[in-house]
Amino acid sequence: MTFRPMPLLSVCSLVSLVILVWLGNWQYARYSEKMARPAASQNAAQVERLTLTLDRSHPGQAQQVYGFADSEPIWRRYAPGEVTGSGEMVLVMVDATGGPNPVPVAVAGLPETISFEGVLAIKPASSGGFAARDNPEADQWYRFDPAAMAERLGLDQTPRVAEPVIMTVRNAASLDQARQAVNPYAFAKPLDPLPPERHFGYALTWWGMAVGLIGVYLALHRARGRLKF
Repeated sequence: MTFRPMPLLSVCSLVSLVILVWLGNWQYARYSEKMARPAASQNAAQVERLTLTLDRSHPGQAQQVYGFADSEPIWRRYAPGEVTGSGEMVLVMVDATGGPNPVPVAVAGLPETISFEGVLAIKPASSGGFAARDNPEADQWYRFDPAAMAERLGLDQTPRVAEPVIMTVRNAASLDQARQAVNPYAFAKPLDPLPPERHFGYALTWWGMAVGLIGVYLALHRARGRLKF
């Protein structure tokens, strides 16, 4: 076999190959990490069984907060309620709707009680970052602001927030259709909403590009007469 590599092409190809393999290994490491430590169990010590009674006497709409779950845009819907039997008023995440457009719901139209495995905690306002501007008059929020949301719902002070670990995500076009998803916003430190299978797919993509690069490199040298068997 005769092989006369082109210097510049060989250097660029080698650097690209190293980067592609590294990216594939990194994504596979993320996949392995998430499979070994499921997202919902990362803060298992904080999780408890919560039974909440919603305040359906409120005349307004549930507060909706924009976010993502399983790489899909969602609107999480919050309503006023109390921890059953304690009298403590809290903000309760009732469910979410999938898609970029919110689906308003009157507080009076929500279930009387709701129960789930979740977290009850004081949550600070999230950073606005590059998010769109909040629209309190429409009960729509692009950053989580429990104090302002509580004010819209007529609560006297910033309450604790009740978040399910596994949330119901309803189809915006047909609310009767719903799926269950890990709630990446249940804990103080937001969980990575990307499922582990997506990382595995990315790893295969990067590794596939690396194999393709090798094939193109060899084919180009063979076409130029620099690779002969």
